[in-house]
Amino acid sequence: MEQAHTDLIVAPSSDPVKACDTCHGTLGAQHQESLHATLAGYKETIRVRSGQATLSLELEKMFEAKCAKCHTSCGQCHVTRPVSVSGGFNAGHNFYKRPNMTLNCTACHGSRVGSEFTGQNAGISADVHYNKGFQCVACHSTEELHTAEPGATSRYDNSLAPACEDCHQVSSNAYHAVHKNKLSCQVCHSQEYKNCYNCHVGKVESGITQPSELGFKIGKNPLKSAERPWDYVTLRHIPISPDSYDEWEPNALVNFAALPTWKFTTPHNIKKNTPQAANCTSSCHNNPAVFLTQDDLQNMSAEEQAANQGVIVDKIPD
Repeated sequence: MEQAHTDLIVAPSSDPVKACDTCHGTLGAQHQESLHATLAGYKETIRVRSGQATLSLELEKMFEAKCAKCHTSCGQCHVTRPVSVSGGFNAGHNFYKRPNMTLNCTACHGSRVGSEFTGQNAGISADVHYNKGFQCVACHSTEELHTAEPGATSRYDNSLAPACEDCHQVSSNAYHAVHKNKLSCQVCHSQEYKNCYNCHVGKVESGITQPSELGFKIGKNPLKSAERPWDYVTLRHIPISPDSYDEWEPNALVNFAALPTWKFTTPHNIKKNTPQAANCTSSCHNNPAVFLTQDDLQNMSAEEQAANQGVIVDKIPD
């Protein structure tokens, strides 16, 4: 065994231009610019909350030690499971054009997207598309997954990202006509989803220090744009707190309130009929329970309350 693996190149696709593009055109080069490769979304979020022009040496060390393992290569999608979930061949040395939804896609994106899509959250049914046999690539194209817009710092910064309207014609539906640019599709058609809190990134031990919670919250759109014109969207709480990185750099997140901790989200648990869409006058309208309000922030730190002022709903629709 030892002789067979002498001088083994452990990760040939770490240089995808050399290893992959001799056969696959420019896909390897494109992948190097994608968020799967750069993790620019994670790094930019940390940078903004730190208030630094570029990450300090200590935060760079933290990122490389604790965050960079979520980077993935061509091989970690098409040959092996991702390193972030301990690696290992999918099926020997076989290459697969389409990544395995379980061993690859939701191996990384499993705690939220995977659990929602396949109905693993207690009491919440699987996504209607999963029940109809759809896999990730039914919505997410090769081009989207291998590329990123210049300067992209979020997976939503991609003109190739899927939209419900790519398949669904909504113009003939009276409810859609009324709410067209006011609500994202998920506001009416998502179920409860997982929200996480208080991630501690230590030098030895790291992890989320508070159990996740299933919940559903509608709030103001923090990513409003021509592609995302809606006033109200679903929001998911992310596991960050003002002291998350203190073991690496004390009080690093001096600009914590620059970004909300309740973030724009597109839950993968779509259903035609949901509790909040049961009727017009009480399940959503006049129902503060489904909206993110100041009351939901009362037990949070002052920094976190300040961070979410731009996404809370001041007046419940009647």
